[in-house]
Amino acid sequence: MRRRRLWLQVFLGILVGCGTLLLFFEWEFLAFGLGKEKGFENWEPLFETISLIREKFYSEEPLDEGKLLEEAIRGVLRALPDPYARYLDPEDYKIETSDTLEGAFSGIGIVIAIRDEKLTVVSPIAGSPAERAGVKAGDVILAIDGESTLGMSLDQAVKKMRGPEGTKVVLTLKREGVPEDITVEIVRSIIKIQSVSAEVLPEGIGLVRISEFHGRTADEVQKVLTDLIAQGVTGFILDLRNNPGGLLSAALVTAGFFVPYGEKLLLVEDRNGKREAITNFIHPLVSTPVVVLVNRGTASGAEILAGILRLAVHAPLVGEKTFGKGVIQEISPLSHGGGVIFTVSKYYLADGTDINGQGLIPDVLASGEDEQLKRGIKELKKLLKDHALAS
Repeated sequence: MRRRRLWLQVFLGILVGCGTLLLFFEWEFLAFGLGKEKGFENWEPLFETISLIREKFYSEEPLDEGKLLEEAIRGVLRALPDPYARYLDPEDYKIETSDTLEGAFSGIGIVIAIRDEKLTVVSPIAGSPAERAGVKAGDVILAIDGESTLGMSLDQAVKKMRGPEGTKVVLTLKREGVPEDITVEIVRSIIKIQSVSAEVLPEGIGLVRISEFHGRTADEVQKVLTDLIAQGVTGFILDLRNNPGGLLSAALVTAGFFVPYGEKLLLVEDRNGKREAITNFIHPLVSTPVVVLVNRGTASGAEILAGILRLAVHAPLVGEKTFGKGVIQEISPLSHGGGVIFTVSKYYLADGTDINGQGLIPDVLASGEDEQLKRGIKELKKLLKDHALAS
């Protein structure tokens, strides 16, 4: 009888122990809010690993769970087939959302992406310390302050290049056609992006430069176009060189100033392959000929705008092949104040053209900023002559 009781106690003890362990793991899963949710069963080993580390891991240093969390998020994003995916810690999230809406930040002034597993400059921002130091679109960043960028995530690279005003960062670059590596020292500064500028060239040609699309860009473009039209300009050159994109909505509103009301602007494809057409929802301001200047630093929203104008109003593109970014990212907040950025959809031009990884081929190829502007003026004069004859 005693032996039976002993075995019964042992058996009950095992059950209680297993129950405690199961409850422990269940609490861990529920703490993350995912473990028991439908579709997340395959993620249970991750939560089990975290629980085991909490229970058993030995180290003479205290366990930094915040660091573990951030590295886990980076690892998941790095495993995505998405060169634009990156993690934002709470500080970076605040900066990034401020950049997107207000167009001001501290750093060296470049937009980067992972291309062919290499940290690549999409474009330097006009007037930025990076541009003044000679950084060019397409440059591959080999090292930041002597640290190799091989395997470095986008958010880590951005964090290393940002810093207090007046401090320095050294970039080691690889440039196509240049055999030797290039080293540049850049002094960080507070960069307030002037996204739109304009001037009137001889013979009444309006030159409008857009360096990036943020929350105020569309209003700034509207004001500039209205002012130039009031001055009697005869045609427009839209300079989108080294424009890395930005807010898609701002690029589409800008397109609306040139494109007929109701015109199809582009197609957006979601993760399920469903495509939705976006049409122009505003009345245009410009009815005169337009030429668009582009280069390899023209990307994303700027490429969208260039492609729309070529299709909708037959605006010739002058310059170099564009970067080729035809996907759309979204910034999503996380519960700890940080966030993640990853691709949520893809766009096609209204005729179905896919520019992702391809870029736009200009109608008129030209290299060098001065030569591109000269060719742009020449093309616009041809259009103005044809426009006058048609009238």
